[in-house]
This record gives sequence, C-alpha cells and structure tokens, in this order.
Amino acid sequence: MITFLDPARKRRRQWFLVVALLLLCLFALGYSRLGVRQERIRAVIQPTMQLERLPRPPATDDLGLLAGANVGGEKASMAPESSSPSLKESCDDLRVLVDRSHPLPLDYVPEDLVLLWAYDIPTLGGGEMLLRREAAERLSSLVSDAAANGEELVVASAYRSYEQQRASHARLMSVYGADADGMSAAPGHSQHQLGTAVDFTNAAAGYQIWMPFALTSAYWWLEHHAWEYGFVLAYPRGKEEQTSYQWEPWHYRYVGVEDAKRLEKSDLSLQEFLEHEGAMSDC
Repeated sequence: MITFLDPARKRRRQWFLVVALLLLCLFALGYSRLGVRQERIRAVIQPTMQLERLPRPPATDDLGLLAGANVGGEKASMAPESSSPSLKESCDDLRVLVDRSHPLPLDYVPEDLVLLWAYDIPTLGGGEMLLRREAAERLSSLVSDAAANGEELVVASAYRSYEQQRASHARLMSVYGADADGMSAAPGHSQHQLGTAVDFTNAAAGYQIWMPFALTSAYWWLEHHAWEYGFVLAYPRGKEEQTSYQWEPWHYRYVGVEDAKRLEKSDLSLQEFLEHEGAMSDC
C-alpha cells in the first residue's frame, strides 16, 4: 500500500529542509571568518608558553619606539666584570631616578632579567622581551587579572639596553631631526634600561603604541588597578612640566607595591615622588 503525503505537508517539509540548509551554510561561513580572525591575531601576538622560569636568559631588547615597530631585539652587551658592587646596587634600586637630567651608566644591565613569555605574559611581534624577575612576576598577575575582567593587555616594549637605545634614537634623528628628542629619551635616559618599564597595547589600539590606547577600557582598568601590582604611570597627563615628557598612557614602571600605593594616594608625578623620597639620582 502506497501512502501519499498531503501536498501542504510536502511543501512544509521542503521549506524546512531549505531553511535548515541555509542556517548550516551561515554557520559554516561565520566559523571560517572567526578562524581567519584568530589566525591574524596569532600572527601578531607571541603565543604564551608553559616553560620553567629561566634564571638568567640572554639579554635582548626591543626597538618599540615607533607605533607598530618590530619589538624583537638583538643581543645586548652585558656589563663588564669590573662593574663595582656599589654601582650595581644603586642602579638596581627600584627607586632610582631616571629622566632627562639623570642618566644610567652605559654599561648598566640588570642581572635578574627574565623572558616574559616564560611568565605567560603576551608580547607583541614575537620578540623575546625581558624584564627584571620581580617586575615580571607582578606583571604576570596584572595581565592575568585584567584578562579575567575582560581586558586585553599586550606588552609592546620592555627592557632596552643602552646600545639599543642609541640605535633607535639615531634612527629617529635621521627622520625627525631635533624633534626626535621630544619623542624619545636620549640613550641612557630611558626607564626601559632599568628593566622595570613596559609599554602596553591591545587590539582596541590596533596593537600599536599610540594615543588611542587612552580611549580603551584596558587603560581605564590600569588607571584604577595597576598600582595594586606595583606599577605606576610614568608620564601622566598634566605633569609634563615635571617629567619633561608628553603624556604617555601606555608607559608603566614597576616601583614596588608599597611605593605604588603611596604614589596613588598623592598628587605627585613619579619624578616628584622619587625626588621627595630622596631616591638615587646618580647611580
């Protein structure tokens, strides 16, 4: 016995199959676009890796002075064996004052530099960026907690040696002339040589070091929480006269939790705070 479907039921069944097929195609298209987007992000950010923490990796530094510049670096020159202990101790002090008037020795290199990717800290461009161990440990907690709150923070620049500063500053001078002095610190005058300063960026800022980072919610999160991890904004808005630098919303320096807390409660710039505390100024 042959049973014939009611014409109306047959049409409904055909429409159901058409709609199901259309939804399946839309899902496949959306998934492929998501995959492409994720691959693009992977190409920009170095994947974090679960490795043992390295005690003293080879020193490298980055050139992240221009927006979107490559932040990988060449090998840095280690400090000579003849460096005196007193010099080393004063320069390693978290309170050391470094600005346009107070330089670091050209041969100063922190001894406890560690690779950021070994601490699950995302970095830009796949460079082997370095930071002092204590700062890296605190930074790892900072970026992890920020991510838990839905905020992406990627390190675009960290430690820079004196030689790397000299090369990058010369490159800026060749392009901008005397104006380059207003864009970056002269060799030996950069906080990045301390191994405790970082520049942040994220997708909302186009993975670049520039002013639009100040418009991101990640910047707002840093303003309210960075001090809890010992990091402070080195060159704040409205303090240009004291710091001699323009506002840099991406540039944070690790000074320790206690001093960061005290600075947060004051109305001082980092430079004013360090001068008030009698910080080391000629190490």
